[in-house]
Amino acid sequence: MQTLSFSSTKLSVKNTVIMGLLIAMNLILARFTVGPAFVKVSLVFIATIMMGYILGPWWAAVAAALADQLGILITGGMNFPGFTLSAAIGAFIYGTFFYKQKVTVGRTFIAVFLVILISNVILTTIWLNMMGTPWQGIIGIRVLKNAIVWPIQSIVAYLVLKQVERMRPQLHLDE
Repeated sequence: MQTLSFSSTKLSVKNTVIMGLLIAMNLILARFTVGPAFVKVSLVFIATIMMGYILGPWWAAVAAALADQLGILITGGMNFPGFTLSAAIGAFIYGTFFYKQKVTVGRTFIAVFLVILISNVILTTIWLNMMGTPWQGIIGIRVLKNAIVWPIQSIVAYLVLKQVERMRPQLHLDE
């Protein structure tokens, strides 16, 4: 078994439907957030991590980018490509760690940490700064918020992925 996977599933009709369902799940979970824009907390990471686990890094990145753009169309929010890139990068990281890989506590904590560090803390802070929010005013609270949610997201992600891993044969995800 590899440490990381850079391959993705073949995009069959079945996998396209699964991608659509995961995008829908992402859109629904994204509507339930708590906190101001620069420290939002939501469960959208569950859909993103499942995209990576089921679709692989490349298709997960595409699905996350599509979900981000569809979310903007649905809510009428402002379109900033940086946030779409962050969503795609996060899904890609999850795909490299979980696609056709055994789900372990260590792998989950590392993957969630990398997504939080790269996508949530570094890139999102840069994007918010480019949009006029001084990074000095938000970096501390963003680091604190993400340090708090890291173990919580990791545990939730591990529990969800272990259930999906257990059900994988019945779901026929490898066909």
